[in-house]
Amino acid sequence: MDAKQLNSGRLMDHIIKALEQKKPLSVISVGATESYAMAQYTILSEEEFMNHKEAIVTNSGVKVRGFTFPNVSLRDDLVAAVKQADIIGYNIELRHSMKAGKMTELVFQTYGIKPKYVYDSLIRRVVMFSQRPKFKEMMRGRRVVLVGNSAKPARDEMNRRWKHKLDFEIVGSLPISSYHEIKTVQCKLDKLDYDLCLLSAGVNAIILAPYVARQHGKVAFDIGQGMTSLATKTVVETGFIRKVGLPRLMKM
Repeated sequence: MDAKQLNSGRLMDHIIKALEQKKPLSVISVGATESYAMAQYTILSEEEFMNHKEAIVTNSGVKVRGFTFPNVSLRDDLVAAVKQADIIGYNIELRHSMKAGKMTELVFQTYGIKPKYVYDSLIRRVVMFSQRPKFKEMMRGRRVVLVGNSAKPARDEMNRRWKHKLDFEIVGSLPISSYHEIKTVQCKLDKLDYDLCLLSAGVNAIILAPYVARQHGKVAFDIGQGMTSLATKTVVETGFIRKVGLPRLMKM
């Protein structure tokens, strides 16, 4: 892949520059679930993806992802959205030891997706801590929309901690639980006046981020579980983060 890899500081620089210049920008992340959803019937047969743990866990409802396998409509929407995105995160650091990053790269190759910029998606968990000054600069004086099921607690915590210092306004906090709610959320976004949209909505964030950039000319940043980090002031540590190591991740 010929894409330029951004560290957390350079990623934030791109976001801040787009905000200052009032230019559209979509920053997304393609994880394991999204990659296997995009691989349906193209890279993997129905038997292969339906017997994979991503489909098994998703369809069991143990993790609420807002869709079930198989879903060709979602596959097509994801492919179209990823092709439109400006900066794409995925599992770069662990791609040699875990299958998720390898599948993402295979998906990109299969669909001819050639991002100009990429970054390690794990950065999203810590960027509000590892790049605190730049994160605050991103927020300063902005009209912000939060999208995702942790949007309201994140809004409350951000207002409590930073609003009086950074003079931002959270003009909307929109929950979304299902892929079928995409149109509803798009209609709500259409009615809002904002500069920055922070998303934490799984597959839905990937579809919504380019919509924000292309339809509204705004900046969209899919921060994933970073939204929970904002709400709780702690990093959501999973197996991926433990494999990389939090101290190392903070320096990426």
